[in-house]
Amino acid sequence: MNIFVTGTDTDVGKTIVSAWICHQMKIAYWKPIQTGGDSDRETVKKLFPNTLTFDEIYRLKLPLSPYDAASNEKINIDMGEILKKTPDNAVVEGAGGVLVPITKNFQMIDLAKKMNAKVLIVAQSKLGCLNHIFLTVEALRNRTIPIVGIVLNGEIDEFLIETVEQFSGEKILKVLPHSQNIRKIIAAETVPREIQNVFL
Repeated sequence: MNIFVTGTDTDVGKTIVSAWICHQMKIAYWKPIQTGGDSDRETVKKLFPNTLTFDEIYRLKLPLSPYDAASNEKINIDMGEILKKTPDNAVVEGAGGVLVPITKNFQMIDLAKKMNAKVLIVAQSKLGCLNHIFLTVEALRNRTIPIVGIVLNGEIDEFLIETVEQFSGEKILKVLPHSQNIRKIIAAETVPREIQNVFL
């Protein structure tokens, strides 16, 4: 079984959360499609060099959705190739949120569904995050995709945690603080039982 890590937006901390889980659980990391000049795989290796990581299937130059970045480079993304190379017992990081397009007929949510993965939602504690969380949960439920829970990056008031859980029906499993020394913090944070159980 894999965990598919999705975000409610871009740059919400999916890679940090993925690295944390992989390090604590001693499991592999894979991001099948990388867009833009940065490499999330390299970020994971920089944070925790002993983490097993797999090469991306597609490395696309522009920081756009996979569909738009691939179209710009005249590349046809082969979903069958991605699914064929999907590892077992790994953290799979998506690109952006669940409705980000990969091909004309395929979105990130379809990839999670085809992988039979359980989805972990990552959100950043900022204005607008409630709506983004609720929309993400609704989209996943409409496709009957199991949700592990929610991880928030950044401090949040207790009453907002209650609001998220009440209206989403999902549990906030962990709140990770913003910090310049995030590696030290996440190395010491225990992965919640709900995430551990996916790999047992």
